[in-house]
This record gives sequence, structure tokens and C-alpha cells, in this order.
Amino acid sequence: MSAPYYGLLRVATASLSLLAASLIAGCGSDPGIEARDPVTGRLPTQAARQAPIDDPTHTEENIWTVLGLAKRDSERNIGPQTGRTVSPVLWEAARDALGFAGFASEDPLTGVLVTNWYSPPGKPDERLRVSVFILSRALRSDSVSVTVDRQERARDGAWADTPVSAETVSNLETEILLRARQIHAERYRSTNYQ
Repeated sequence: MSAPYYGLLRVATASLSLLAASLIAGCGSDPGIEARDPVTGRLPTQAARQAPIDDPTHTEENIWTVLGLAKRDSERNIGPQTGRTVSPVLWEAARDALGFAGFASEDPLTGVLVTNWYSPPGKPDERLRVSVFILSRALRSDSVSVTVDRQERARDGAWADTPVSAETVSNLETEILLRARQIHAERYRSTNYQ
């Protein structure tokens, strides 16, 4: 191997050993002794010693964030905890768009949301149940699928399944996608302009 390779290897080894030494020194230090700033050599100010952990100016760095193996708390995704193939934005949008009906079943890990039976105003002999399936993390029209079950009450009081127009399903999917777009825009503005 060439000489530059060994020079880079020495630099990398020295950097890692300095990092390890600083970690070991920090772990075994006496809490009663105040550490000096490594750059200026000064003792920390009273305000710096009393800074609360949840202070937004507090550094979120640890060994994992410095090495790039973990994200800081402020860099993590905002929103509901969903499965790996479920968009949190689409999930929240579906909940917002269908919240008026209430939910019989919801599973954010698989992306399935089912509403209760709902009777539209002025139509007590008709009821609807909506099922939403979030199929992807992408914010696209093919990432959400909606099915609607519709029933009408017969004269004997029994509920019978009736067909649903394709336009109804399409309108619900559009409503969910429009709400997802609004949520995405709100989050983008809140993270970039604060």
C-alpha cells in the first residue's frame, strides 16, 4: 500500500483515540468538579450550568448523532407513529376527513381505517361505512384506496346492501388527498420558517 494510505490511517486512528479519550474522561469525571470549556478554557457561566434539558437551545448531540447513526429529536418525523409502509400525513388526513363518522377500527401500523356506520342527514333509512387503506409512504393518489359500503333499510326493517357510485369513492379519495396536501404544507412551513 502507498504512503498516503498509511498517513490517512494514522489520522483516523488518532481521531478515534481522541474521541474515545474524551468519552472516557467524561464518563468517569467527578460531578463536583466543573469542567472547563475545551476551546476557551473558561468555566461555564451560571446560566449555562442551570440550562434545563428541555430548553430549545440545549444541544441534542450525543455520540450517535455525531456519528450520524441517529437523528436528533428535532429532526425526527412529526406526526402519528405509523408502520413502515404507511404515510403519517395520509393517515392523519384520513382521520381528519372522516372524523365526523367516528371510527370502528383503526390500525396505523398497517394503514387500515374503518368508520362506524353513518346515516347522512335527512336519510335515516340509508347508512354508509367507509374503509380507507393507506398503501404507501408516498404522497400520491395511488397511495390511498377507499371502499364504501352502503345499505338501505327495507320495509321489514332489515338492512340490504346497495351499490355505491364510483364518484362517491373518488370524491372521498380526493378529500383525503387535499387534506394531506394541507397538512404537508403546514408542516413544511412550520419547520422552515420558525
